[in-house]
Amino acid sequence: MKKIINTPESFVYDMCHGIAKAHPELEFVEKYKVVKKKEINADKVTLISGGGSGHEPAHAGFVGKGMLDAAVCGDVFASPSQIQVYNALKLTKSDKGTLMIVKNYSGDVMNFNNAGALAAEDGIKVEAVYVNDDIAVKDSLYTVGRRGVAGTILVHKCAGAAAEMGKDLAEVKRVAQKVIDNVRSFGFAFTSCTPPAKGTPIFDIGDDEMEFGVGIHGEPGRKTEKIDYSSGTFADDIAKRIVDDLVEDLKLAKGEEVLLLINGFGASPLQELYLLNNSVSNVLESQEISIYKTIVGDFMTSIDMNGASVTILRLDEELKQHLDYPVQSPALTWGGAMDETASAAVEAINAIAKALNITPSAAVQTKKAQAQSQEIEQEDAVYEVQGQAIVGETINTAAFVKIIDKMADIIIENEVPFCDADKMGDGDFGMSIAKGFRQLKKDWASRKKGDIGQFLVSCSEIIMEYCGGASGPIWGSAFRWAGKAMEGKTEITLADLGELLQAANTGVYETGKRSFGKGAVVGDKTLVDALKPCADAVVAAAKAGDKLLVGIEKGAKAAVAGAEATKEVVAKLGRAGTVGEKSIGYPDAGAYGVGVIFTELAKYIATL
Repeated sequence: MKKIINTPESFVYDMCHGIAKAHPELEFVEKYKVVKKKEINADKVTLISGGGSGHEPAHAGFVGKGMLDAAVCGDVFASPSQIQVYNALKLTKSDKGTLMIVKNYSGDVMNFNNAGALAAEDGIKVEAVYVNDDIAVKDSLYTVGRRGVAGTILVHKCAGAAAEMGKDLAEVKRVAQKVIDNVRSFGFAFTSCTPPAKGTPIFDIGDDEMEFGVGIHGEPGRKTEKIDYSSGTFADDIAKRIVDDLVEDLKLAKGEEVLLLINGFGASPLQELYLLNNSVSNVLESQEISIYKTIVGDFMTSIDMNGASVTILRLDEELKQHLDYPVQSPALTWGGAMDETASAAVEAINAIAKALNITPSAAVQTKKAQAQSQEIEQEDAVYEVQGQAIVGETINTAAFVKIIDKMADIIIENEVPFCDADKMGDGDFGMSIAKGFRQLKKDWASRKKGDIGQFLVSCSEIIMEYCGGASGPIWGSAFRWAGKAMEGKTEITLADLGELLQAANTGVYETGKRSFGKGAVVGDKTLVDALKPCADAVVAAAKAGDKLLVGIEKGAKAAVAGAEATKEVVAKLGRAGTVGEKSIGYPDAGAYGVGVIFTELAKYIATL
């Protein structure tokens, strides 16, 4: 791996600071990893979006006049946490309300939805739309819906224009949904991408192969196929295949007008993108479809992946008006001068620089430091566990705390293997979960340890905020529901442990149901395929009168068997839900992780 980097842990922070320093009208709220306008106009609908980093310039590059008011930045390829999004909603609060523009990925949907519910409790008016423009994923029983990809940028653009025009929240949402209903995308890749924390490519692909229908996280496409240049028309042939699929899906008719977006994935030379644009444009013109506007460049990337996507947006007079409306952002500018607010912010920074005889960049940091010095943050109270760790036929609070500490160690030690197991997902499972449990260990002294229930609920707060992507809501809800079930207990029996695990499984189910209308069950190819059998085995062992350690070992074996069984299952939900039958032969990464964790914990508990 060769990258301009300090450490994988600081990667997103350093990048976001760089964005803010290059664009003084923006600021980076480091605590919540939010890039936002310095000045929020409370007299218009505000827009926030975001997701995993690694897609730059999306999404922070589209914060500006006529587009977003804030972008919430997750770790690389991992959704921001609901706490991050919730704070972004508070930072962009408007008298007219806020629209969240969410890409249709499990982690994004869960975290943005949960954050919207928290904000609503505070009286903030929030609506959401979900972008699902990727036709490489067909709607079927085996998918969780189409992915949100480069078409998201056009939703930002048109919804941002509607907000800038002074339209109310319902109208801004209607315009955004109209774009979603009329935009389609399809991508292909010649190479994988390399996340900084992983250090190796997400998927393997031969030098003479391409992935047709790839996702923006390096997810596998419709199929891997050989590249054949022998005809001398490779680019034209690819263009026709893609355009035919897009036109068919949109039901475009002759004479209709479209916007054409040729998007690079991060490592494709601009000359090749323009060449692809020529091929695609020729196909559209041959089908008598009129191109109203063309945009070529890197807009929704996949770190350093070599490849591209084609996006078509069907236009009418209304959408053309919103498309042409002036926009001023780091990554997209046309049709007007700089935002008056942004201009004023630049002038203010220059004034500080001149008064203090420092550079504008240093002035940005000075102003930021002044703002931070005015914030008063309450320190978390410290909750020390009382007593000696004891495991007999019960597990006391002190021992349970040690078990969760060991669980964190197991997760952190298996970060890379868990990523490697995520072959049908984003390849980030290990990173996402390890990040949260590292933070848990850092904040260990501040977790409530009065009883087992309090401790688990307290742990869930860190997990929800710091585990990336879908792992935050899923693992956080598992801990929270388990904690609620154990409230007031300072020691637990094998039967209690079974109840705890069943509650954790219910938490995962309810989180999925709230976000997607369907919670995961055994057979959907998610971590539930390991968690539920484990819980059932522990409950059965308790009813049979087994000793504590025997019951725990039975639970661990059931988890491993459940994970192994997912190899033969077609994914219906979860990490591999978008690739359908291609997931056969691979275990679900989450289920595999649960099996490893419970196996190692069973060994550890036997030593206490």
